[in-house]
Amino acid sequence: MKSSDTVAMTLPADHYRTKKRALSLDELLADGIVHALALLAGFIAFPILLYHALQTAGIGTFAALTVYATGFFLMWGFSLAYNMTPPSALKWLLRRFDHSMIYVMIAGTYTAVIPHLDGAWAWGLGIVVWSGAALGILVKVLLPGRYDRLAILAYILLGWVGVIAIGPVTAVLPSVSLWLLAAGGVTYVAGVVFYVWERLRFQNAIWHGFVAVAAGLHFAAVAVAVA
Repeated sequence: MKSSDTVAMTLPADHYRTKKRALSLDELLADGIVHALALLAGFIAFPILLYHALQTAGIGTFAALTVYATGFFLMWGFSLAYNMTPPSALKWLLRRFDHSMIYVMIAGTYTAVIPHLDGAWAWGLGIVVWSGAALGILVKVLLPGRYDRLAILAYILLGWVGVIAIGPVTAVLPSVSLWLLAAGGVTYVAGVVFYVWERLRFQNAIWHGFVAVAAGLHFAAVAVAVA
């Protein structure tokens, strides 16, 4: 079966992805290494963070950080599976979940911060980000490939929606955490340049490198807040 035939199983016939150039073996290898390093860092860092939270911060914070960790591993796990799978019906099924898990990661990161907020702000921010994530996931799963360009904007907007709570967040988080959160958000947005620059060699690995750095900055922000 031709790769264009398998793409058509889940994407519109004129979808831009059907015209994307195939990655070379060295580009795939580089991308795989970035994913492996990100997952390895997560396997080392998250158990330490969760153990510390369980010992010092209470069960509520531990539960929130567990959601955060789950989002991290789901995003990187599905991304690795999707990007390393050759063109096939399975690849385009994995594509739906790969893109969906970005929403889970964004909402999970917010969940790690929410326990530091009080009352209405905690509930309000949680409802906003998880409702947005749920809507984004529904679109990705039920309408694959239909709104991919718009989804980029949706990721960015969901990632920065926390500015609506900048006052309460500033009041409860250490200034270092705030700067790290902002730096991570800027890094994610900067990486989008490479996500759409598909003719650049190693574009996928560079984009995922930006994602890894941004995720690391956000992890550091959460760790400082917990500590």
